[in-house]
Amino acid sequence: MIKKSSAVRLCLLFLLFSCALAGLSFAQVVANKQQIISQARHGYYDLTKEGLSDFQCSVTPNWEALLAEERKNDAAGADAAVKILSQIHFTAKFGQDGKVQLTHNSLSPDNAQMADAFKQIFTGMEQMTSGFFDTWKLFVLNPPFPAVDSEYQLEAHGPQYRLTYKEGDADVVTTMSRDFAITDMKVTTPEFDSVIQPKFTKTPKGFLFSAYDATYRSRNPGEATQLKVLIDYQEVDGLQIIQKLNLSGSYGGTPFAAELAFSDCKVRKKTTASK
Repeated sequence: MIKKSSAVRLCLLFLLFSCALAGLSFAQVVANKQQIISQARHGYYDLTKEGLSDFQCSVTPNWEALLAEERKNDAAGADAAVKILSQIHFTAKFGQDGKVQLTHNSLSPDNAQMADAFKQIFTGMEQMTSGFFDTWKLFVLNPPFPAVDSEYQLEAHGPQYRLTYKEGDADVVTTMSRDFAITDMKVTTPEFDSVIQPKFTKTPKGFLFSAYDATYRSRNPGEATQLKVLIDYQEVDGLQIIQKLNLSGSYGGTPFAAELAFSDCKVRKKTTASK
């Protein structure tokens, strides 16, 4: 005969075991994976499908925000810097090949120190702009999924799907909800590892990429990057084009924050050219 204390312990063990099982999310291979991926590919706002050939915008950094820390120590110096920096005019051109070209006007520096400062600014802007567009194009220039008839694995984990595939030499693991909204994308290559956690706005033409948190780690620890980005859009010739970017985070342990405004945008479509 089982003692009462032993029976109680057995009941508690059984209860804990049952709770543990309930908390597990068992992966199930999705039999109709091609149908799921096809539906997912049609669930996103796609500039290529909307007819984009390329677009061009003036890009204006918020110099006041960039120099906020410097202003705390030297307000007059910050005012002088903003006056000079405001003379720089950037133009970004983005093509359907996913590449962005950032150009700027020429300024005559007063001395070698100013010339070095301009060089750093131009290099920083190019790196920041190209880095953003490399991520942005993943979600707005063709669907962020492999071709329906390509090689990939799709599993159901509770209320989510887990998609794994290769893109060149990169291993990609994508987690998405049952309505196909991506919540997490991990990309691993021989050169770097990255994790992107995107957010989307629902539109009549599909999910529009509106924000993301990201972590990038290369083989050089000094290049480790944490990034948080917010994206505002404007409608230009019927297409959703970037209007403002807010970027913050750290690079190699050094914090940064920037705000870029996109204006005077001109869109060229595959069939018609904008004025």
